[in-house]
Amino acid sequence: MDFYKQYPSGLRLVAKYLDNFHTVSLGVFVDVGSVRESNENNGYSHFIEHLLFKGTQKRTCLQISEEIDDIGANINAYTSKDSTCFYTKSSSDDLEKCMDVLSDMYFNASVPQEELEREKGVVIEEIKMSEDTPDDVSQDLVSKALFFGQSLGLTILGTAQNIKNSDRHSILEYKKKHYIPKATVISVCGKFDVDKLDKLVEQYFEKNCEGCTAELLPEPSAHYRAEFLHRFKPIEQAHIQLAWGGFPLNSQHRCANNMLASVLGGGMSSRLNQTIRERHGLAYSVWAYPSYYSNCGTFEIYVGLSPENTSNVCRLLQEELQRFVQEGITSKELERARVQAINALYMNAESNLTLMRLYGRSMLKLNEVFDVEKDVELYRSVTADQINDLARDVFAQGYASAYVGPKTEDYHAVTKIQIL
Repeated sequence: MDFYKQYPSGLRLVAKYLDNFHTVSLGVFVDVGSVRESNENNGYSHFIEHLLFKGTQKRTCLQISEEIDDIGANINAYTSKDSTCFYTKSSSDDLEKCMDVLSDMYFNASVPQEELEREKGVVIEEIKMSEDTPDDVSQDLVSKALFFGQSLGLTILGTAQNIKNSDRHSILEYKKKHYIPKATVISVCGKFDVDKLDKLVEQYFEKNCEGCTAELLPEPSAHYRAEFLHRFKPIEQAHIQLAWGGFPLNSQHRCANNMLASVLGGGMSSRLNQTIRERHGLAYSVWAYPSYYSNCGTFEIYVGLSPENTSNVCRLLQEELQRFVQEGITSKELERARVQAINALYMNAESNLTLMRLYGRSMLKLNEVFDVEKDVELYRSVTADQINDLARDVFAQGYASAYVGPKTEDYHAVTKIQIL
């Protein structure tokens, strides 16, 4: 059973009742991420995610952790390009305690100066850790290349300099601007009492939203660029990545696009895995995957390889992509991709934590209640012609690219791939 309600403040609640569960997952989604940042405040969305755990007007940082640990629940958060989520998973009997803690963090984070300075060090270490993870660097570079000079090209973690130079006033002003009712969705999946849940949201969230009339601004528009960016690092592997412009989250092409990615690089039987890894032994990790945002999307291919194999791998990438565009998807590949997509949906439906995220994102970005069966029917209706036409459209564009690894003569070979 699904439940949806929009409160007078603009706050939205979406919930999925699951009778055969003993637990419940609660998420507080905020429509803010690096897409709403500038060069000067890049990293603030993620930094605030950290700071909300550092204490409120009635709970210390330790008390937040202890109250959740005392009931055997889990609490965590994440920030993406276009949203931030704070969530818990607990016994159904402890939903109110989790609602109390998350709402206290959301509304009453005190951001003490001492904790602010201490957490700066933690986030800067996280940035350094990402810099030492070359596939993360590759992902950030290709995103910057595809959305060059735009907010979607900014990193989620931001820059160490921005974090170091931030102050309590600027952080709280940023939070005040973006943590507003019309930008917030409460998502709940698991076993709960629907009437009680509505009252809990009223008590812990809606009452605290009274008087807030701030409007949610639209996300910045985006356009695709075909830039190449590289980072030379003294590491054993090289990492190459390509990114084409894709489709927004509400696109009618989303399911066909997912199936295209699955056929090309979604698993061990995919074309790129079979060619580059299995037949030639030139890589361990080969992936193709899409990403979706409100105004745009991406289609990306990633390969981790030995630097001396860069030209060979790029040649194989070109050959496989050309072959797909010329010959199209086979009937066996079509049915395999369809089954994989549908069964993945059903597997996700067996995790109330995963469902909570799906329901929350769908409501936050599309203002729609997520429907597993609707997506199943969409996947069942995808045809070979739709995938083939989509592939030609995607690969007819110019593409952005990135290289991370040792400097070699052919490090820029990824820029020379020609498909059409």
